[in-house]
Amino acid sequence: MKTKLGALLRAIRNSRHLTIKEVAGKAGVSSSLLSQIERNRISPSLDTLLQVLEVYGVPPDKFFKDYATRSRVEIIRRGDRKVYQRKGFKYEKLCGDSQAKGNHSFNAFFLELAPGQLRGDAKNGHLGRELGIVVKGSAQLVFGEESYEIHKGDAVSFFSQIPHVIQNSSDQVFQAYWVVTPADGEDYFGEKTT
Repeated sequence: MKTKLGALLRAIRNSRHLTIKEVAGKAGVSSSLLSQIERNRISPSLDTLLQVLEVYGVPPDKFFKDYATRSRVEIIRRGDRKVYQRKGFKYEKLCGDSQAKGNHSFNAFFLELAPGQLRGDAKNGHLGRELGIVVKGSAQLVFGEESYEIHKGDAVSFFSQIPHVIQNSSDQVFQAYWVVTPADGEDYFGEKTT
């Protein structure tokens, strides 16, 4: 826990383009103390931590929420994946719930489309980006007014704000790993877990 606390505080300071001296002066602590905290030589008192967070403009509840999210490794075993399924398509959720929260959230899935099936919305896009890696079959990606064929081994990425649809127009099952950021939550599918 201590190692990640110092690294997270340093990352916040660097993202705000502040020097240790500037933060220490505003927080009313010594530069030496702040440097030792960031290098995990010492742990800050709660009062000191709150003073530093105030300089950064980060509410304590948000800091601890992000800290808890960043300090976990989640392993989703093959047999424990959440599966969203309806006739003709299936999503298997590949990432843990903590990855779908916070500022840098994402969802990762294993997507399977039966021949003739499609997923997406031809009229509306959504915030974020998507990345797909095709592992089996081929499909057509309709992105706005343009259309692309994607095949086994291809990787495709795009801004999700443009309406988009993936359609399996072949006679084989289409399978791909798919990542969406930021996470839209489970409503992204409109499906119930099976």
